[in-house]
Amino acid sequence: MIRQSQTLVTIGIPTYNRATMLRRSIESALGQDYSMIEVIISNNASTDDTQDICQEYSKKDGRVKYVTQSSNRGPVANFAEVLKRASGEYFMWLGDDDWIDASYVSHCVSLLDEDSGLALVSGAPVYYRNEIITYKGKWFDLSEEWWAVRVARYYATVADNGMFYGIMRTAQLQQIVTPNTIGGDWHCIANIVSMGKTRMSSAVAVHRDLGGATVSYRKIAESLGLPTIQAVFPMTTIALGAAMDIVIAGAAYKKRGLPTRLLLAGVVFLLVISRPTFRYTARVKRRLTKVKNSLKRNILLLVNGANNK
Repeated sequence: MIRQSQTLVTIGIPTYNRATMLRRSIESALGQDYSMIEVIISNNASTDDTQDICQEYSKKDGRVKYVTQSSNRGPVANFAEVLKRASGEYFMWLGDDDWIDASYVSHCVSLLDEDSGLALVSGAPVYYRNEIITYKGKWFDLSEEWWAVRVARYYATVADNGMFYGIMRTAQLQQIVTPNTIGGDWHCIANIVSMGKTRMSSAVAVHRDLGGATVSYRKIAESLGLPTIQAVFPMTTIALGAAMDIVIAGAAYKKRGLPTRLLLAGVVFLLVISRPTFRYTARVKRRLTKVKNSLKRNILLLVNGANNK
């Protein structure tokens, strides 16, 4: 039995034109087996029935706080809005088309309460397309003592970034400005990783729908109002952004020594920029292995056929 903490947790749901799926997200937040919850919904000037749904929940449940934007400020600003308004000691974002297990908050909070060295705890990310499980997200456990090693390991392996929907310490997260760029969510979590260890638990899951802006880099760039060139060369964009964040912009790094930041920035840049090459090499290796195995089978068939004559 997980001990119930008396710590308030804020679940922030930024939303835009997702009325058909928003109820599931809100219900999963309100349906937690953890009592100390507030849910903040920020409507980014939706043109569908989103406002009616948000007003309905804010009227019938006092834990729901609803804010509507007068104009579409873009997704990054809307994500920042729910964080800015958070009152909880712990905070998590929840996508307006995603949902979490009923014990997600209680389980993650229990782990954070037990270990002050943890900066982030998340459940296992599970991805869906048309209500069918497509794949399970990247697994993370960054428990190294040295912050720079954690950051380097994070950038070397991050892919779907399911940890972005974990539970974090609000005071730490509010120090960070998420940049409006492809990979901005990576840079945000890298800052958190530099502040403390992170843990992913298989006991609970965050369920994510593969639609909307997450469908492709081109769609992400379009939703963020970015130049198409960032979608054409996403790893270059992310590598440059990571290096700049570590050396100049990232709030979590500023108290670290400049020589270490410069070295880490160079390492992270190379790790990120080379990832497409690694993936291409792996694909080529797999294909060559298949061809080699096929040739072996054909040769064996020919040999056996000759011996039987």
